[in-house]
Formats: sequence, C-alpha cells, structure tokens
Amino acid sequence: MLHEINKLKEDFCHAKTDKERAAIDAHMQKLIAKDADKFAQSMIESAKETVVKVTALSIRQKMKDVLPATSVAYIAKNYFKKTDSWLFQRINGNIVNGKPATFTDEELETLRFAFADLSKIFGSLSISL
Repeated sequence: MLHEINKLKEDFCHAKTDKERAAIDAHMQKLIAKDADKFAQSMIESAKETVVKVTALSIRQKMKDVLPATSVAYIAKNYFKKTDSWLFQRINGNIVNGKPATFTDEELETLRFAFADLSKIFGSLSISL
C-alpha cells in the first residue's frame, strides 16, 4: 500500500484541478475503507520517507556552493574514514539497501566539524609575495 500512497501523493502534487484532487481523495477513501490500519501505517512510513528526502535536499542545498570547491573524497576519508561514494550517498539521499541513505546525528556533527576545520585551515593560509 505504501507504493500506492506515494503515487497518490505525487499525483496530488501535480494535480491542476479540483476534479483531479477529488479523484485522488476518493481513491484514498477507498484505501482507508479497505484497511484503515494498513493505510495509517503506510501514511506514517510515507511521511518518514518525506522527512528523509527533505533533510537530504536541505543538506545538499546548503552544500551546493562549497561542494564544487572541496574534495568530497578528502572529507570522507579524513573525517569519516569512509569513501567518497558513502558521503555522496548521504548528501544526495540515495537509496541504499532499499532505504534512503541519511546522516546520523553524530555524522552530521562530524560534517559540521569538517567544514569548520577546513574553514580554519583555509583561513590561516597565507601566501607571501
């Protein structure tokens, strides 16, 4: 049912008329009538997926200006002891093992530290002429 709810959610976002939205609502009412508990659980799961996607988009948006200027491989290796692929999966919210890859709170703190540390390193750089 989760797949069906996600499809309806997507359709609702693209609906242009009240008639289209009413059809989506009618379909949802049928799903509720069929199995209210399963519908509720699927809605909760869909909401959790949305939160993960929004978080990944927010992180990627915040990093959009610095990513081209920094080495993701360096950050992944030196701060996380992981590969650049691992870091990109989390930045982009890629699906890994059937679920969107996300940062844990501890990993987000490590990422914050990495950028603060790099900022200090770059800020202390002095080139004499």
